[in-house]
Amino acid sequence: MPEDPLGALADRTVVVTRASHQAGPLAAALRTHGARPVIAPAIAVVPPLDGGQPLDDALLRLEQFSWVAFTSSNAVAATFARADRRGVRRRFARIRTAAVGPSTAARVEAEIGRPVNLLPEQSDAAGLAEAFPDPRADDWCFVPQSAQARPELADGLRARGWNVDAVSAYRIVTPTLSDHLIADMSGADAVVFASPSAVRGHLSQMGSQGVTGKIVCIGRTTAAACQQADVPVAAVADGPTDAGLVDAVATALRADDRPAGS
Repeated sequence: MPEDPLGALADRTVVVTRASHQAGPLAAALRTHGARPVIAPAIAVVPPLDGGQPLDDALLRLEQFSWVAFTSSNAVAATFARADRRGVRRRFARIRTAAVGPSTAARVEAEIGRPVNLLPEQSDAAGLAEAFPDPRADDWCFVPQSAQARPELADGLRARGWNVDAVSAYRIVTPTLSDHLIADMSGADAVVFASPSAVRGHLSQMGSQGVTGKIVCIGRTTAAACQQADVPVAAVADGPTDAGLVDAVATALRADDRPAGS
């Protein structure tokens, strides 16, 4: 019988560093293939320090924008929660939408009831900026994002001639983990990172213990954050989805199982 490509996950401990409200689907997918996920949130999503006033201001003049671009599901959730509070959700019906990747696009579609207008082949901020059409005169793009967002999308759009209003929709903080949970992560076979913030948060949480196990990243931006922190990456997902991450974890663990020289 052919080898099960996901068989390497059986009885392996995999640390899932996503925020607690986002970790469930990936943990369930890992369990399906016999892995033992340890949910250890390296990030938590909280309101921005500015109280959300710049986001409110942008939402109240939404008609000025021809596009809105989302680089994370957290940005989608925070933006539409605020739009509901201000009673302006219906105004998104007139605006074209862009999403950095399939998961973010699915969240946008769930909020507005239609597919996004733009989904780039390269699922990162730089790829999204490159995929945008050329602007017309006085075109504006609204970019609600993390307070710690990297500048690639806003800068890339401005370089293309777009007017950009980038505002903080949320910010990322690092939760404190219990000693028991940190002990559960000791000796893990793999650690999964889905954002640069998760890399930084996990390293802060682990302190002198460092990171153990094979490191698997959702994309090249997260892998670059590992490289900057001198954390070796064993595998990068082919696509920014839970299925892609599960495949990448299995790939990393299969490589670990191979005899030397094979």
